[in-house]
Amino acid sequence: MQTTFKNLLYVLTRYKLATATNLLGLSFAFVLFILIWIHVNHEYSFDTSIPDRERIFQLENMRNDGIWEANFSRPQLERFIAASPGIEAAAVTNNLVYSSVRLGVSTSRDVDGKSYMEQVERITVGYTKVFGFEMVTGNTDCLTHPDGILISESMARKFFGDDNPVGKPLYFSEFGSTEATDIYGLHFEPVYIVGGVYRDFPENTRLKNALYLPIMENEMMEDWNTGPYYCYLLMSSPETVSDMVNQYVTDSKEFLKNFAIEDIRLRPLTDLYFGQQVRADAAPVGDKLRTNMLFFIAILIIGIAMVNYINLSIALAPIRTKSITVQKVLGSSDMTLRKYLVLESLVITVLAFCIALLFVFLLSDIQWVADMLGHQLDLFSNWKILAKTLFIVLVCGILAGMYPAFYITSFPPVMALNKSFTLSDRAKNTRKLLIGFQFVISITLVVGSLFIFLQNKYIGNVDLGFDKDHIMEVRLSVGAALNKSELFKARLLENPDISGVAFSEFKFVSDESRSFIGYNYEGQHSYMSWLGVSSHFPELMNMKMIAGRYFRPSDEAPDNNQPVCILSESAARDIVSHFTSGEINDLSDIVGTNILDNNAPVQIVGVFEDVHYESLYKKMRPLGLWVSAENHYRRTVPERYSYVKIAGGDPRAAIEHIRKVAEELIPGYPVDIHFFDSVLDELYYKSQKQGALVTVLCLLAVFLSMVGVFGLVIFELQGREKEIAVRKIFGSTVRQILWMLNSSFLRVTLVCFVISIPIAYYGVNVWLQSFAYKTPVYLWVFVVALLIITLLTSLTVTFQSYRAATANPASKLGH
Repeated sequence: MQTTFKNLLYVLTRYKLATATNLLGLSFAFVLFILIWIHVNHEYSFDTSIPDRERIFQLENMRNDGIWEANFSRPQLERFIAASPGIEAAAVTNNLVYSSVRLGVSTSRDVDGKSYMEQVERITVGYTKVFGFEMVTGNTDCLTHPDGILISESMARKFFGDDNPVGKPLYFSEFGSTEATDIYGLHFEPVYIVGGVYRDFPENTRLKNALYLPIMENEMMEDWNTGPYYCYLLMSSPETVSDMVNQYVTDSKEFLKNFAIEDIRLRPLTDLYFGQQVRADAAPVGDKLRTNMLFFIAILIIGIAMVNYINLSIALAPIRTKSITVQKVLGSSDMTLRKYLVLESLVITVLAFCIALLFVFLLSDIQWVADMLGHQLDLFSNWKILAKTLFIVLVCGILAGMYPAFYITSFPPVMALNKSFTLSDRAKNTRKLLIGFQFVISITLVVGSLFIFLQNKYIGNVDLGFDKDHIMEVRLSVGAALNKSELFKARLLENPDISGVAFSEFKFVSDESRSFIGYNYEGQHSYMSWLGVSSHFPELMNMKMIAGRYFRPSDEAPDNNQPVCILSESAARDIVSHFTSGEINDLSDIVGTNILDNNAPVQIVGVFEDVHYESLYKKMRPLGLWVSAENHYRRTVPERYSYVKIAGGDPRAAIEHIRKVAEELIPGYPVDIHFFDSVLDELYYKSQKQGALVTVLCLLAVFLSMVGVFGLVIFELQGREKEIAVRKIFGSTVRQILWMLNSSFLRVTLVCFVISIPIAYYGVNVWLQSFAYKTPVYLWVFVVALLIITLLTSLTVTFQSYRAATANPASKLGH
């Protein structure tokens, strides 16, 4: 063992450049492999922390337009639950945690007291039973009282420190001075009493660490048409679910038809995250194929690093065989020497793994790494991944050391002593095959990175159908939206840098849960997304009208009892599609007519060009805007999102004015001001971070490939020194010699490019499939990838070969 250690120490000190290069390449590869494996495990572990998840199902219905959705009216849900055997518990929720609902809450009535912005969810007691809430203190019975509330363990520490929070009040600063508030059609108390504290849920679950408020037993039980509720069921026997649902649908066919429901299903919780997201459900979903591809790339990176190690080890063969031969002469057998060489490889890979662990540990505290992964980097909870990676490292170290060990010890002593090394054709082909493997992966990743850049650029340049420049989104408290919105607007317009202010119920552009309505137009039933806005909103956003007019201030006047709306082009075409050309000839023909929303006539006063009010992941869906004003049709939600248009120039003065006015009108409330561009960026957060991860993998793959080329060039030059000298004597120029040395690598690059095209094309298409609107797959991107790898390869070969090409031939032929 002592001899082995001395040999290893000799190798580390004698071949410093090769050892450092191997350690650096292997360490980076292991770092990225660990990070990606933790990320993949995070994706595949989604919802696995939920007890009895195999027995939990989400209730969904298919409307008469053939689209599945997850929302129901309250009595529809309760009817299904009462008529269906085998249900152990039912979880009813409003799904608010997947919408824009974050409310201000405080432990004090004092308006100057600290206010926290927290997600809010409204649930029945059954929700805690279905999802197995682990209570730290108190109990869930508080949800049987209108003013009961559950908070998470982390919230309890934030709000109350080390004090027991049970029995203590929480005040919704969101509602200002209002005694009680109806918002989103739901009743909120001005003060709640903490009845229990639950253990925080992990990041990778649909359950959020929110303030949980009660849904009372009789809430909205008389309203069969409004569907803001979602339901999960804990089944005693999952095997009977299909028969139970089929029986209910058969027995309730006429009843369901009255509500335009064609079918009902129970979808397993285990299928939701990697499944198709249904309409009106904004619970997080993952992309299984993309996740698998990311892990596959990480494995290939390990493969490239191992190939690199082999290449550099063989490149040292001409130098090391002399010492190996001496050891043979002194009595060491080939088998003993090979064991030493494999052990050397094993120690180097383990050392690289240890360095990688140190890097990962340091990276775990860096926020941009967590942002890139989309979650925190928790090494303690992922210790099994680290252990499995170590096992892979050990296997790779042994395998990567075996080929060089057999190769280096295979040279005859005479060749070793004379330094007359040449590669057989088989050996050359093997080396080029290894380099080719690296090149194929590198070219593929370069293509992928370029298309990620192009897609991000495409998203930024897509015409969204409205003006996003110089627009700021400012969230108001519910109390301010109810009582001070006009004052807020007037105060903002005092500043000459602000040219307009308008309001909306919800975020205008978002992938969160949205309000959809089913409506009738002359007997034809259709659906659209439905958003209440102030009268000036369409003009401020510069929506382009196709027919009819914008809203007018008179449309939101207190004495106007006629609700009006303007429809997107898609919504208007959906209406027109149900009629022949003789009945409706043009989109403008529907202007002035009415749609019926629960038998309430809403007049269509205009049609505007389609706008992308959701991310480009989704196909554009029909949209309707209606004038939302106090005591008007459907006005159950105050317009708490204001959109402020900056006149131009430096926006800092305008932002400061907005902040000052907000702090004066809503003291103690966290002011939330965003440029509209940053709001749009949030929609593509996960995709952009995964793209950044692929780019990092691409850079590492290219780096390792060039190191592999570097090693192969070193070896070839050692075997061709005399050939180069002879060529120079016979008149070859430096340029010709460099071309000779480059040409074989360039041929390999070209072959690898041809092989990588279908692989890269498939991978790019898989990634782009997640976008409904995407950049074209340009041929020139593949050519650019080829040029990048070719240029880097040529520079690497030329850099290492230049000294040999310019050396004095006599110095080489004299040996």
